[in-house]
Amino acid sequence: MKHHAALAATLLACASIGTALAQISLLNPNTAEPAALKALPNVTDQVSQAIAAGRPYARTSAFDAALSKVLNVAQRKELYGKLFLQIDLNKASRDEIMLIPGMTPRMAREFEEYRPYKNIEQFRKEIGKYVDPKEVARLESYVTLK
Repeated sequence: MKHHAALAATLLACASIGTALAQISLLNPNTAEPAALKALPNVTDQVSQAIAAGRPYARTSAFDAALSKVLNVAQRKELYGKLFLQIDLNKASRDEIMLIPGMTPRMAREFEEYRPYKNIEQFRKEIGKYVDPKEVARLESYVTLK
């Protein structure tokens, strides 16, 4: 019995490490420096200036609206893999949820179904019913609880 408990603890620790490693590092459009912005896909001087001019962004939808003036949908989708204003799990609109790269309407529905989220562990557990731990960690990079 002790061996089973030890094995379970080891597997849980490994899963947690794997989940942490799978998270991606996103720049925040409210705080990213101009040099960091210019290193991102599709960010020209004009785009960098547009980002800076709209700061601070209170919502992801406001950030997307500012970028829609200087980038097309495909360019924004590519950029959102590196630069994104995290959405509040309990307040984000469906449109904001859909801005997460790779988001599907079905997964957006799952995000909304479990509201209100009490903590990030609840998010991991509920969304983990539908996707593997690596994808949960990736999605977690795009969300916050305020």
